[in-house]
Amino acid sequence: MKNRLVKVLVLISFFGISSMADDVAKDTSYSLLGFEGGYSNLDYEIVTPNKNYSYGVGYAGLKIGAETGHYRIFLSARYYNASDFDYMTTLGVEFQYLFNVSKSFDVYIGANTGLAYISFTPKGENTARTISNAYYGGDIGVNIHAKKNIDLEIGTRVMDIGADNTRNSIDYRFNTLISGYVGVIFKY
Repeated sequence: MKNRLVKVLVLISFFGISSMADDVAKDTSYSLLGFEGGYSNLDYEIVTPNKNYSYGVGYAGLKIGAETGHYRIFLSARYYNASDFDYMTTLGVEFQYLFNVSKSFDVYIGANTGLAYISFTPKGENTARTISNAYYGGDIGVNIHAKKNIDLEIGTRVMDIGADNTRNSIDYRFNTLISGYVGVIFKY
């Protein structure tokens, strides 16, 4: 956990240092409200016996944030429609740097961190297993300026969950959640 926190802080520091070196900034600031939906792939394994799984799931999310200059920050909540799990959600923070490619769109790269919550009842077990673990990762995408106060975004996000749940000598390990998504962002 300590190593993860250090990695996230290093990424955020990198973006902060790059902001000091950035001489060209937009002259406006916005509050942001975004809705996104996408498809995610969760990689997990049962360690004993060793079986690897890849689980595809759709999701919907809400994010609120701010944009100034070439930077955006979001607080986000996502619900994954995971029928094999009792529930699957994430709550997090995303920090993004916008590369102003043209007047009609930006390309962004960012870091993310937060908490992943997963509950599931494996076949043959009577009680649910739960995961509540910190994640960290990155995202990259395109932010299209559809109208003055509406942006459309298309992106990819990677979250390293790195969570284990062991009971009765059976260990479930949740590894990576990779998402492709589209979103609408309202600026005000």
